[in-house]
Amino acid sequence: GGGTVVAPKRIVCAVPRRENHPESKGVLITTITVLRQKKGKFFALAQSELGDVYKVTLQMPKDDRTTVLSMTVCLLDTLPVGTGLCISKLALLFVPAEFGDHGLYQFDAIDIEEDAVKCTSNETLRAMIAKGEGEDAFYSTSEAAASIAPSFRPSSRLRNLHRVHALDSLAPVTSVLVGELAGNEVSPQIYALCGRGPVSSLRVLRHGLSVTELAVSELPGVPGAVFNVRDDAVATGRDDGKRYDRYIVVSFADATLVLSVGET
Repeated sequence: GGGTVVAPKRIVCAVPRRENHPESKGVLITTITVLRQKKGKFFALAQSELGDVYKVTLQMPKDDRTTVLSMTVCLLDTLPVGTGLCISKLALLFVPAEFGDHGLYQFDAIDIEEDAVKCTSNETLRAMIAKGEGEDAFYSTSEAAASIAPSFRPSSRLRNLHRVHALDSLAPVTSVLVGELAGNEVSPQIYALCGRGPVSSLRVLRHGLSVTELAVSELPGVPGAVFNVRDDAVATGRDDGKRYDRYIVVSFADATLVLSVGET
């Protein structure tokens, strides 16, 4: 409750906390995930309610992977608060954000224990002994954990991660206005206030689907209908069983135009 990680056999480790974080308030971990590595190695990533992401590692004997000797909790980076942490086999971290756009991040460094703000279970135990406090007192108040845990100053600049892709998200939509405010469009636009705090934004939504212009062809008039004709995979000698659009048929009131699809 006071910003600690507790493992079996009473292994306790204080969690690094932000500067000026109230001592009476603990560090609440909202989500955690475990990544298994080669040769039985693994580590966990945990995110707090403030967005700080911690790397949690357990030190175990090489000949006995069931015994935990100590624990280390170090600060990895500060990300938008997410509803989960998903690590892929390609070392990519996906954070579905609680507010604002979701993010896909790539690890620049993961072995950060030497330089990162960290705290170990051994350091926590020594600090408890020096203060003459027992484990029961350490669990009962947040002030006890705050007096032991190292502090850090949060930064918006990523140190060990970098974002490679963002997935648009409107959540949460706090206000909506529908109207034709552009002045030259047929359909009205949807103006939405989205996000919260520093990730707040004004989004303009329009009816329809976005298209990509691949080719331009002059037409003799206004067409009445447009059809597509697929080819025959057997006749073309392909064995993948797929059929592709081969022709575009444009119908006019007094004529029919056939356009061939392909590279020129």
